Amino acid sequence: MNKLLKIIVIMVIFVFVSPRGVVAQGPLDPVRLGTWIVNAGAGSGTHFFGNGVGVGPALKGSFETGMWDLGPGVITLGGEATISFFSQHYGIDNWNESWVNFIFGARGAYHYGWNVEGLDTYGGIPLGIGFCAHGWDHHAGNYGYTPVYPYGGIFFGASYFFTKTFGVNGEVGYNSTYANIGVVFKLK
Repeated sequence: MNKLLKIIVIMVIFVFVSPRGVVAQGPLDPVRLGTWIVNAGAGSGTHFFGNGVGVGPALKGSFETGMWDLGPGVITLGGEATISFFSQHYGIDNWNESWVNFIFGARGAYHYGWNVEGLDTYGGIPLGIGFCAHGWDHHAGNYGYTPVYPYGGIFFGASYFFTKTFGVNGEVGYNSTYANIGVVFKLK
């Protein structure tokens, strides 16, 4: 996980530090009707099940396509998948507890067109289902179960495209992650 974060940070630094001649400006209003975008990132996962202890690392991927024009922007529909990890150690009784969340959902967003080259800002909601592998131990044995739960939230994000097809992306909100950063690709 740390290696993935280092690679992402190095890519972002390289893109921002490289001379303008090497990296071209992105498209004006990158997300339009019929556009397909795919992004992948890492961040801090939300704790949907358990006692709410801590923040865990998460990996997230999503895709969207521009479905309807609305004013200066576009409404997109797509899907997302996230995996997040949490663990807690209680020192008094030597008690360990862990959670692994698998979240799959549909997502819809409104991408606003600012008429700024390469910039895409958006907000939306996801709806789906989550699976939590929860385990704990206390002295004599291990216990565990896998509950299923409904999943929903809200997110806000921004992407900056350095070329017509590649950029960086970040999201915040109460979604499958509190915050994540990664890369975005425009396929069409």
